[in-house]
Amino acid sequence: MAQKHLFLVSYILDNQPQSTEIESEAETLSVDQAHAHIAALHSAQKPANITDVQVTRILHPKEPGTTPGHYQQP
Repeated sequence: MAQKHLFLVSYILDNQPQSTEIESEAETLSVDQAHAHIAALHSAQKPANITDVQVTRILHPKEPGTTPGHYQQP
Protein backbone atom coordinates (compact mmCIF):
# COMPACT_ATOMS: atom_id res chain seq x y z
CA MET A 1 0.00 0.00 0.00
CA ALA A 2 1.37 3.40 -0.97
CA GLN A 3 2.00 5.98 1.72
CA LYS A 4 -0.36 8.94 1.69
CA HIS A 5 0.91 12.50 2.06
CA LEU A 6 -1.19 15.33 3.43
CA PHE A 7 -1.11 18.90 2.16
CA LEU A 8 -2.73 22.06 3.46
CA VAL A 9 -3.95 24.21 0.59
CA SER A 10 -4.83 27.84 1.30
CA TYR A 11 -6.54 30.01 -1.29
CA ILE A 12 -8.82 32.96 -1.90
CA LEU A 13 -12.28 32.34 -3.35
CA ASP A 14 -14.34 35.43 -4.19
CA ASN A 15 -12.16 37.53 -1.84
CA GLN A 16 -12.70 35.10 1.07
CA PRO A 17 -9.79 33.12 2.53
CA GLN A 18 -10.35 29.37 2.42
CA SER A 19 -8.33 26.25 3.08
CA THR A 20 -8.64 22.51 2.59
CA GLU A 21 -6.54 19.43 3.15
CA ILE A 22 -5.62 17.25 0.18
CA GLU A 23 -4.34 13.70 0.54
CA SER A 24 -2.09 12.39 -2.22
CA GLU A 25 0.15 9.42 -2.91
CA ALA A 26 2.66 11.82 -4.49
CA GLU A 27 5.31 13.41 -2.28
CA THR A 28 4.67 16.82 -3.81
CA LEU A 29 1.60 18.75 -4.87
CA SER A 30 1.99 21.59 -7.34
CA VAL A 31 -0.02 24.79 -7.21
CA ASP A 32 -1.62 23.80 -10.54
CA GLN A 33 -2.67 20.40 -9.16
CA ALA A 34 -4.06 22.05 -6.03
CA HIS A 35 -5.92 24.63 -8.14
CA ALA A 36 -7.53 21.84 -10.19
CA HIS A 37 -8.61 20.06 -6.98
CA ILE A 38 -10.09 23.27 -5.54
CA ALA A 39 -11.89 24.01 -8.83
CA ALA A 40 -13.48 20.55 -8.60
CA LEU A 41 -14.58 21.25 -5.00
CA HIS A 42 -16.17 24.54 -6.04
CA SER A 43 -17.53 23.46 -9.42
CA ALA A 44 -20.22 26.15 -9.33
CA GLN A 45 -17.49 28.82 -9.30
CA LYS A 46 -15.33 29.97 -12.18
CA PRO A 47 -11.74 28.69 -11.79
CA ALA A 48 -10.57 32.30 -12.28
CA ASN A 49 -12.28 33.19 -8.97
CA ILE A 50 -9.75 30.98 -7.14
CA THR A 51 -6.55 32.94 -6.48
CA ASP A 52 -3.49 32.99 -4.22
CA VAL A 53 -3.21 29.20 -4.01
CA GLN A 54 -0.51 28.09 -1.56
CA VAL A 55 0.48 24.49 -0.82
CA THR A 56 2.11 23.37 2.43
CA ARG A 57 2.99 19.75 3.14
CA ILE A 58 1.84 18.58 6.55
CA LEU A 59 4.72 16.49 7.86
CA HIS A 60 3.20 15.36 11.15
CA PRO A 61 -0.57 15.13 10.94
CA LYS A 62 -2.18 14.92 14.34
CA GLU A 63 -3.47 11.56 15.40
CA PRO A 64 -7.25 11.19 15.35
CA GLY A 65 -8.79 11.86 18.73
CA THR A 66 -5.82 13.71 20.18
CA THR A 67 -6.01 17.25 21.49
CA PRO A 68 -3.28 19.32 23.12
CA GLY A 69 -3.55 18.97 26.89
CA HIS A 70 -4.14 22.66 27.59
CA TYR A 71 -7.37 22.50 25.58
CA GLN A 72 -8.81 19.62 27.57
CA GLN A 73 -11.19 20.26 30.41
CA PRO A 74 -10.40 18.48 33.71
